[in-house]
Amino acid sequence: METMSFGNLRDWDQVLKKLEHLIKVGQLEKWQHELIRLLRFDQNWRLREEAIVSLVFIKSPSLDLAKEVFSIVKRKDLYYDVRILAVDGLSKLMVRIVDNQELDRDEINLFFHNTINGLEEYLEAPEPPIFHDALNTSLSQLRQVEKAA
Repeated sequence: METMSFGNLRDWDQVLKKLEHLIKVGQLEKWQHELIRLLRFDQNWRLREEAIVSLVFIKSPSLDLAKEVFSIVKRKDLYYDVRILAVDGLSKLMVRIVDNQELDRDEINLFFHNTINGLEEYLEAPEPPIFHDALNTSLSQLRQVEKAA
């Protein structure tokens, strides 16, 4: 089995090239665990942002990937632009998670419930209007997906 790793994340230029290549050849799906690694890497904002932007290329996202994106939304120590990207990425992932027949329905329902509740809590908190706008948009999408599921 091929070892799949972006390698040293401090060599961010090579990581971005590898990410771009995986997207181009349609193989990013197999690298979700490495996307999680990029999302957790605090030493380079660009890697995190590119990992979030690349989420649109994941056809069958794992719950672990969605949970990691949600954790970025919740991180108050991060700047709002990346949290807004994460809110948008999360709603796109959730639409595809519902369609993933390999995942446990109860686990999906629980995650949806927890995610919607978590986003609603942030709407009640004093956050900038641009963040509230992103949360409202995402919540609207997630509620529609939840009803359809």
